[in-house]
Amino acid sequence: MPRLSAIIFFYMIGVTATANALTLSDEEHTWLSSHKELRLGVDATWPPFEFRDENGRYQGLAADYVALIEQRLAVSLQPIKPVGWNEVLNKAKRGEIDLLPGIMSTPERQNYLSFTRPYLDFPIVILAHEGSVHPHNLQELYGLKVAVVDNYAPHELLRTHHPDLNLVALPDVGSALQALAADQVDAVVSDLASSVWSMRQLKLGGIYVSGETPYRYQLAMAVPHDQPLLAGILDKALADLSPSEISSIQERWVGSVLDHPRFWQNFLRYGLPGLLLLSTVLIVVIRINRRLSSEISRRVNLEQELRSSEYHYRGLVESLSAVAWEASMSDYTYSYVSPHAEELLGYPLADWLKPGFWRSIVHPADIEEAERFCNQETCLRRDHNLDYRVIRADGKTLWVRNIVSLIEHGHEPVMRGLMIDISETKQTETALRLSEEKFASVFRQCPDILVIARLSDGCLLEANKAFEEQVGITAGEVIGKTATQLNIWGVPGIGPSLLMRLQGGSIRNLEMPFRRLDGRLFTGLISAEPFDLDSTPALVVVVRDISPLKEAQQQLQISEEKFAKAFHSSPDGLLITRQSDGLLIEVNEGFSRITGYNSALSLDRSTLDLGIWVDLNERAQMIEQLNRDGFVRDFSSHIRRRDGQVRLCEVSARPLPIGGEDCLLTIARDITERHQMQEKLQLAATVFESTAEGVLITDIQQNISAVNRAFTEITGYSEEEAIGQTPRLLASGQHDSAFYAAMWYQLTDEGHWQGEISNRRKNGELYPSWLTISAVRNPEQIITHFVAVFADISSLKHAQARLDYQAHHDPLTGLPNRTLFESRLQAALSHSEEVCGQGAVLFLDLDRFKHINDSLGHPVGDLLLKGIALRLKEQLRDVDTVARLGGDEFIILLPGLLHPGDAETVANKLLACFGAPFQAGEHEFFISASIGTSLFPADGSDVATLVKNADAAMYRSKAKGRNRVESYTRDLTAQASERIALEHELRRAMERNELSLSYQPKLCLLSKRLVGAEALIRWRHPTLGDVPPEHFIPLAEENGMILQIGDWVLESACRQMCEWNKSYKPFGPLSVNLAGMQLRQPNLLQRIEQLLKEFDLQPGCLQLEITENFIMSQAEDALAVLHKLKKLGVQLAIDDFGTGYSSLSYLKRLPLDILKIDQSFVRGLPDDPHDAAIVRAIIALGRSMQLTVIAEGVETLEQQEFLAQEGCEQIQGFIVSLPLRAEEFCTRFLLMNVSDFSDSTAGKPSL
Repeated sequence: MPRLSAIIFFYMIGVTATANALTLSDEEHTWLSSHKELRLGVDATWPPFEFRDENGRYQGLAADYVALIEQRLAVSLQPIKPVGWNEVLNKAKRGEIDLLPGIMSTPERQNYLSFTRPYLDFPIVILAHEGSVHPHNLQELYGLKVAVVDNYAPHELLRTHHPDLNLVALPDVGSALQALAADQVDAVVSDLASSVWSMRQLKLGGIYVSGETPYRYQLAMAVPHDQPLLAGILDKALADLSPSEISSIQERWVGSVLDHPRFWQNFLRYGLPGLLLLSTVLIVVIRINRRLSSEISRRVNLEQELRSSEYHYRGLVESLSAVAWEASMSDYTYSYVSPHAEELLGYPLADWLKPGFWRSIVHPADIEEAERFCNQETCLRRDHNLDYRVIRADGKTLWVRNIVSLIEHGHEPVMRGLMIDISETKQTETALRLSEEKFASVFRQCPDILVIARLSDGCLLEANKAFEEQVGITAGEVIGKTATQLNIWGVPGIGPSLLMRLQGGSIRNLEMPFRRLDGRLFTGLISAEPFDLDSTPALVVVVRDISPLKEAQQQLQISEEKFAKAFHSSPDGLLITRQSDGLLIEVNEGFSRITGYNSALSLDRSTLDLGIWVDLNERAQMIEQLNRDGFVRDFSSHIRRRDGQVRLCEVSARPLPIGGEDCLLTIARDITERHQMQEKLQLAATVFESTAEGVLITDIQQNISAVNRAFTEITGYSEEEAIGQTPRLLASGQHDSAFYAAMWYQLTDEGHWQGEISNRRKNGELYPSWLTISAVRNPEQIITHFVAVFADISSLKHAQARLDYQAHHDPLTGLPNRTLFESRLQAALSHSEEVCGQGAVLFLDLDRFKHINDSLGHPVGDLLLKGIALRLKEQLRDVDTVARLGGDEFIILLPGLLHPGDAETVANKLLACFGAPFQAGEHEFFISASIGTSLFPADGSDVATLVKNADAAMYRSKAKGRNRVESYTRDLTAQASERIALEHELRRAMERNELSLSYQPKLCLLSKRLVGAEALIRWRHPTLGDVPPEHFIPLAEENGMILQIGDWVLESACRQMCEWNKSYKPFGPLSVNLAGMQLRQPNLLQRIEQLLKEFDLQPGCLQLEITENFIMSQAEDALAVLHKLKKLGVQLAIDDFGTGYSSLSYLKRLPLDILKIDQSFVRGLPDDPHDAAIVRAIIALGRSMQLTVIAEGVETLEQQEFLAQEGCEQIQGFIVSLPLRAEEFCTRFLLMNVSDFSDSTAGKPSL
């Protein structure tokens, strides 16, 4: 009967439907135009809906629908590779499928798919086997083994709504029916159509439909969630299908399902009369109003939407974390609970449905109150909620909240509600309550002032007992008032600003004064923290009275400052040691000055550890005296300084208790100089007359009582003239009263004075003298006389002046040197900053001065430098400074310039002075100079920067052709910085293996065969990319890294040649460029021998290329090294020939094998006549000297033909190949015919 209803339903749709054209929106058309091919997810084992036949073709009811949709939408629907249904669903979850044509909407699938309206509706039935159980509904399936197809819609529905069923998941419908036929399961739940189809195909007997489920198989199409447009398009396409098309598809695939004996019997008994009656009704309905057909369609769609909505909301309810339930009002017996109930309390769902279950799980302490409250609210017919405890199946207690609604269901009142786990909420409430109680107790009992205030206006909301006691205002009087209104701030008006600060954050330990009620002030330490008080922003403020602590700290600080100042300012050495272990716990600057040990080196060490006692017997005597008398005073002892020097000190010591510990305060006074002075004075009595220094003795009134013979010789005053006079007789007037006051103060205080003083002779001449004055004491230590010893140091001063001149001037030219120049430049910078003036620094370097020194010798060069220095001084002002830095470099300071352009004017004037010849002995020279300028303060405000910038500008002048003036610009600093950065990266390139070798083949022009290759270094930086060799090779030659790089190139090239020799036939020598610095290395020959031996190479396999400039500049040294290399058997080539200054007479002595024409001459061939003439000459020279001639940088066929005609034997360049990595080189040249690339007729290697 249900099948008959479905057929009649579609028949009604077919009769009443009107033809609707497929109408799509612009957005839908756009989407289709960009998605011409869609991936189709199909189930290959679900006939008659979709399956693959024996030829692998996609067949079935869904396949026919897909074919019609392809025609309607003009898209291609491609089934994915055959996989199982589970994998199809997984692909759909991952978004790897665009369309599922035959699928039913379930709550699980709605999480990741969007569904169209169903296009086929048929029942899900229960199948049983004759002779076994006969379940008629789902309730009768409990306790039975029920077979379902894994992850088909029946499986998902039963798994979700009947989790207690014993389900056996099988891969397909046929497997399930075979298991039923073999009595392996008791029943099968599946759709009717596929079950009948499979039974017929498998010829299974004894299986029949024993019952129906409340579910129906609503076949629809599904798309991923993120494709809503496609779902709408499919709905429109399905609606556009005509009734005849739908009937044809369904009749073909599911019409035969009705071919069953019981169906025809039922149809004749019940269906035929009903069909006739229904046809009559339909005719009447159609005649009355054809519009009823649309209403029927709308209701069908509404029913389908309601059923989908039912599944959706059922899924929502059952996915809640709360338990949804329905129960009887009379005895509170549950008639339904959601699956989450078992997870919440641990009881099986079947136990929940038993009478009295609710009372059994309620906590005994809550059951009476809970039941009373529920009865009361139920009698009043009111919705209500209740919190109470329940007991889980494992014995644990949970707090739950029951939210109850009373409704009428089938004229019977029932209760429905939600049971929510609120255990964590209850625990939080309990913890909050305990916390509040603790806070209230702490708030009341806290000894510090605690107040709570409103954050918005600062009004006090609560104050503790300590506030009342310390401020003197009761808590009741402060509520609702601000601290400003209560006048408790010690600083008037600070309240609003402090409140504004608190509104932006908290305060920690802020010290400020507060006022008591009686007007007295006290110092408090305030801390405040914002918080929410019942959703009101508030502050908790803590104030600690620190007045007693502040007073004690102040007194202690004053005491400590007095002691510390007295201790550390004493000129004598003071130290405090602990008597228990002798360790130093404090020393002053005087101690550090005497011993050389500062506090960091002295503390926590003993004097024995420091090794300052010269004689330990003296230490023992001092300790003995200390133990005997309790103190030590003026004990003489020898002390060894840190630098080993021995000093004589007077030591006094006295016990001093500090912090409960017995300590010792020791005072040490350095009397070394005084002792030495006393010895000198005693010795002076015997050498008074014989000493060369002048000596005079005065009484305490400074009257001269005695002088020696040297005094008369130095001053010109006789003994008679000096006796009775004061030393002011010799005063020069060069020293002020403060000088003499300091002298006599030290003399009185320390007993001696020593220093330089200017005196006047009798003839009025001033002279410098070194004066030493010592006080002579009697045995009672009272000063009785002063002895002054002085020496005339005029000659010493003159010698010192000469040394100072030599230290600040160039000995050759007499010009200031670098030290004096930098001093004057610093002074000019300081003056320029004070007066906002400007100046310039000029860096001048002579052009090609080295050639003069090398050719004529240094004496001639020195004469030339003197002449240049004299001429430069003549061009400058008196305030200007010209200095020689060394060699041929001069630097000029131009202070006080009015305009920046004046610097360039002076520089051009200096440059012009070099136009006249210079005379150096018998020689006359014309020489030029390159000048760089930098201005201050524009180009720098310190000495180093200005000199560096002028030097950089001078080098740019050199680079632009010499004999010119260049001014500093900021790009020079950038270039220098870039050069430094490149040098730094080059040093790291070796560590990070960024260097590599490429190989450029050499071609013989006669045989058109490969005759060798050149190893070329390459640097690929991770951020700078490929750095050209011409950028980093000169840099490596300057900083010396060329030795390390060159050795690496040699070793890598030999290793690669060894590998090629093992796998390929020999193809010729491998040439390596050798830097000039490498040729100067004494171990070069041994290193090459070692590499040849290590890699088993013949010497002829290695070819070394040396630049022409180096060979010519280091002729004799180069000749010896090259002959040794030639004797070893290594081939030698002269690189870049023609670019340097070659001596042909010397060239013939070189043991060369190959002459290499530089690419600068090849580049202009054959059109440039000069290049052509030079190349012809080099080829002729090479052939006459029996040398092989090779041209580098050959790029065009014309260049190749010219070189071949002129007799050049070998070439290398882009016409043969770019430099290649080792793998490409062996692939393209060692495994291929090189002649393919020699005549340029075949395709050249890719550039």
